[in-house]
Amino acid sequence: MEISQVDLSFIRTQANTARHDYIEEMENKLIAFDRRMNEKGFKVYWVSDENELTDLVFDLIPQTPYNKFCFDLANTPEAFRNTKAIKPIHFADVESGAASATYLFTQADFAVVETGTLVLLNKNSKNLLNRIPKIFVLLDISKLVNRPEDLELFLYLRSFYQEGNYLPDDVKLINHPFQLVEKDIASQSDEPTKQPVQISIFLYDNGVTHIMQDPVLRESLYCIDCGRCKTVCPMYEYAKEHTPIGIVRDNCLHHAHDTEHIVKNAMLCGNCDQVCPVQIPISDLILREIELSRQQHGGTSHLAKTFERRKKLNKMNGALRRHFFTKHIYGKNKMLHSYFKQQNNTFYNITWLQENAEDDK
Repeated sequence: MEISQVDLSFIRTQANTARHDYIEEMENKLIAFDRRMNEKGFKVYWVSDENELTDLVFDLIPQTPYNKFCFDLANTPEAFRNTKAIKPIHFADVESGAASATYLFTQADFAVVETGTLVLLNKNSKNLLNRIPKIFVLLDISKLVNRPEDLELFLYLRSFYQEGNYLPDDVKLINHPFQLVEKDIASQSDEPTKQPVQISIFLYDNGVTHIMQDPVLRESLYCIDCGRCKTVCPMYEYAKEHTPIGIVRDNCLHHAHDTEHIVKNAMLCGNCDQVCPVQIPISDLILREIELSRQQHGGTSHLAKTFERRKKLNKMNGALRRHFFTKHIYGKNKMLHSYFKQQNNTFYNITWLQENAEDDK
């Protein structure tokens, strides 16, 4: 299928519906997934946060020093890096035979409830899945999908928005525990030995159930980690710190709703809304965070007015005029003021640019 032949707007709408269907029935779907995976021979554990995760892992491994681990995680918990109980082993050493490992700790990108399938995309450890006897798989409970048809949508969108390809370069589907095949050097037989690989799945909450309590903010859980929003975010381009969806997710987990954090790192230009492949209204979610802060602390109505003023920047047609406007409105916010000061364009929003393209000619 050629990417140019695909109706992206239709696919994005389908993806939004699929994410909505899973998120709204998450509890029942997780229970069904847990039951199905246990029936297949996987071991399933529920963990709420990083501390509980690390404690459980230490309980599951022998109480001896230097258990050999290969880590294939986006962020390896600090507790695993600063302990004699675990000795990290590099992937290349295991692949070449220079070293061996007892445990592989990786992270699933998706899982399918209906079929009980773990989905791993473009993993560094892709060649080690049948060479290490015990595998730990971390799975964010918001990253499950209901059906294989839904998975196809997300694989396409994530790959397209990340790399411009129809599918990821490498997709591993784990439907059943598989066999570890080894050649016993001491044995006289040419037949390799076989034993089942022990696969443990950690269903990782990490604040998801807290976000679920708000019927608006739960839309942030639709995210499929394509990273597209940060590529069009002016503030991320300037500071390289917080992605738009990351601002929402992180702020959700603070009961105080840190509005100052939002004001310093978001400008509500709406670019992220336009490009999100699953149609998350990120700007609306940021405004929801501000509203919650207003309800809890009061006296924050000026913040909403500040965001309203940012829209005027789209209509600033002169560098001098824009300079005085930004200095007056954002002079105390050094990050935003510095960003605006460095801009040469007279627009900050994709939609506004498209709507006014003819006027600019």
